[in-house]
Amino acid sequence: MKIIKIGRSSSNDIVINDNQVSRTHCQIIKDDSGNYRLCDLNSANGTYVNGVRHSGEVRLNASDIVRIGNATLPWQSYFNNARGETEIEGRTVVDSGEYYPPTTHPQKGGGFGVAAFICGILGINLLAIVFGVIGWQRDRKNRGLAIAGFVLGCVWILLGIIYIMVIASAGYSAYYY
Repeated sequence: MKIIKIGRSSSNDIVINDNQVSRTHCQIIKDDSGNYRLCDLNSANGTYVNGVRHSGEVRLNASDIVRIGNATLPWQSYFNNARGETEIEGRTVVDSGEYYPPTTHPQKGGGFGVAAFICGILGINLLAIVFGVIGWQRDRKNRGLAIAGFVLGCVWILLGIIYIMVIASAGYSAYYY
């Protein structure tokens, strides 16, 4: 039996330099009968086989395409010592951008972060908060703007509450003095 551990950490057998890959993302096991199994190790962004996200263990066939993060893995070559890999201190290092080009996938979330920020600036509080929460979870590219929009929406609401309290207290005290 041979086990190949894959992830972003240098302690793995295969190191993928990609922020969408967990430190210990998955492992591929070749048993004594020559069968291959892929085990996702509770990665944050999942492990995909033929475009389907898998958690836990799945059997691999020779034609299966394995993708983690932005890298499509040449997983069979890990057991055959294929060319195109760099070995550093006994570890095989794979850079998803250099050796195995990233697969193109549509960006999820598509601009919720920008929308949240704009709504926050304009004082459209509830939309800023809603878009901020959605963008925070789904819009990787504009996550910072989503958080800023969420915070701005909350700040506008707090300022509104403070303003109402000040006006109410001023109006209330005018009747008694």
